Amino acid sequence: MKNGWYILNYHNISWEENMYAIGIGSTMPPDIFKEHVEEASRLGKLVSISDGLDRYHSGQIKEPLISFWFDDGFIGVRKYAFPVLEKYGVNGAISVCSKFLLREELFWRFKLSFISQTDGLRYLRSRLKKYGYQNDLSVKNFVMNQFSKAIVNEIDEVYRSLTSELDRVDAFRIFDDVEGILSLHKSGWEIANHSASHYPIGENSYIHEFEEQYAECEKKINEYLKITTNYWVVPFSRDSYLSDKLIEAFNSANAEKRWLVLLGHKPNLTVKSNIIHRISAPSLDGRGFKKFLKAISAYS
Repeated sequence: MKNGWYILNYHNISWEENMYAIGIGSTMPPDIFKEHVEEASRLGKLVSISDGLDRYHSGQIKEPLISFWFDDGFIGVRKYAFPVLEKYGVNGAISVCSKFLLREELFWRFKLSFISQTDGLRYLRSRLKKYGYQNDLSVKNFVMNQFSKAIVNEIDEVYRSLTSELDRVDAFRIFDDVEGILSLHKSGWEIANHSASHYPIGENSYIHEFEEQYAECEKKINEYLKITTNYWVVPFSRDSYLSDKLIEAFNSANAEKRWLVLLGHKPNLTVKSNIIHRISAPSLDGRGFKKFLKAISAYS
C-alpha cells in the first residue's frame, strides 16, 4: 500500500441483525471485524486518530497508517470493537449524536427502516405526496433530497402508529449511553461530534441548520462528557450532494481549531485544509477486505 493515513469507517459491530439498522451499511459481526483488523495490521501500522493526525499534520507519513472510526455511537462498538482493538494496542474514535446518546430522538433513518420492514411504507408514501412525492421514487432518496422537519414529523407519526411506547424505548438499546462513551474516552478513544440528530446538514437541503446542529451536540457533550471535541463529522456520504456552502458554514461555526470529517473514500495524503477523509469499510471477509484496501491505495 502507498504511504498515507487510511481511516476506516464503520457503524456498529454486533452479532445482532437489527431491523432498525438494515441498510445503514458498514455494520458487521465481530468475527469479520477481527479479520479486518488482522489484515490491516499486516498492510500498515495501526495508529490512534491523534497519532495519525499528528503525523499527517506534520507531513511525516512515511508508511501506510491505518486508523479505525465508528459513527453514530452504537453500543456494539464498546462491546465488540474495543476489545479487538485493545489487543492490537490501538484506540479508535467514535462519533456521537447527542439526541441518540441521551435517548431524546431516534435516528429518522431507523424509523424509516422499521416502517419499511413492517409494511408501513404505503402509509408514509401517502403522507409524503403533499410534499411532492411520487410513487416511483425511492422514499429514502426523496426524504434526503427534500429534507425538512415537517417530513421528519410525518415519518415519526407513521412510526408511532406502528409501535408501542415500550417498542420505542427499547429501540434505543442499540446505542451506547453516557457512561459507556465516557469509558471509551477514559480508555483513550477520541469522541467526535456527529451533530445532534444526524440530519443531512452537509447537503443543500439542510445546510442552513449546520451550525445549530453541531452547537447543540457540542453543548451536550460538554455537559455530560466534560470534553470539547476536536472533530465535527458530517452525516451521510453522498459526495455529489455536498453543499458548496459546507466549508463556509464550517469555518463560520468553528470558533476553535477543529477538523471537518468526511467520507471521502480515499486516504489522507497531503494537508491542504482542515479536512480529513475516511473510507467506508465494506462487509467483506478478510481476503476481500485486503483486496479492497489495496485497490483504494492503488487508485489514490
